[in-house]
Amino acid sequence: MASRGSSPTIRVLVVDDHELFADALRMFLVRDKRIEVVGVASSGQEAIDLALQFAADVVMMDIFMRGMDGLEATKRLRAIRPETHVIVLTGLTGEEIRDEAREAGADGHLQKGAVHDHVVDAVLRVAQGQPIG
Repeated sequence: MASRGSSPTIRVLVVDDHELFADALRMFLVRDKRIEVVGVASSGQEAIDLALQFAADVVMMDIFMRGMDGLEATKRLRAIRPETHVIVLTGLTGEEIRDEAREAGADGHLQKGAVHDHVVDAVLRVAQGQPIG
């Protein structure tokens, strides 16, 4: 984690191919001074590249994207940089998606409809190594 003053800042990468959702999530996250959004990616490969470039602590990863999906990107990123935590974002519900996210190496998942209620807490928790969802 980077340091901003005396407290560590959590470096977060937002990944979603829907620009409006990604921008809204970024704007919501930057309101918390403990979080620094280091970038926004719109594909799985771009997510991996930016997470490595900016040494992201936490990646907010959409599942369904063109090209490489978020689950495959999570697997590849965690293989290269296991210290990066991943929160999978999805509109889907159910245990199957939770299990798939965990198998891919995610620390948990959030439903897009409930993201605004839980996102900051989720980022802070996974950055400390605590799983969510």
